[in-house]
Amino acid sequence: MGMVFCRGCAKQIHESALTCPGCGAAQAVVALAAQPDSRGSPWVAIVSLVLGIASALMLFDDSEWGHEEILGLGIFSFAGLVSGIISINKKKPGNGMAITGVVLSAIALMVSLGLSLD
Repeated sequence: MGMVFCRGCAKQIHESALTCPGCGAAQAVVALAAQPDSRGSPWVAIVSLVLGIASALMLFDDSEWGHEEILGLGIFSFAGLVSGIISINKKKPGNGMAITGVVLSAIALMVSLGLSLD
């Protein structure tokens, strides 16, 4: 059992003491709230953004839409939506890109579902 010095008054106290018996200063360092993993790569957010933009740009196509085009739009939109939700849920870097990808993908997915009902 070792002795350490108080963080408040510098008197010698036992190393397991949570507060100083002399001055009452807290000795333990309080852990901060969980921080997002800033060491990770934002590639999932980038994938969501790219798929969301591609899905949204497909909506501006004026040609006739067959079942294959509607299915392709739905798949792209769904993939962008899922990758964005994963990135946001895992607190990966690039949350702004992931949120944008989710919004664009969700809009395109709703449109593709509306087109498939026609």
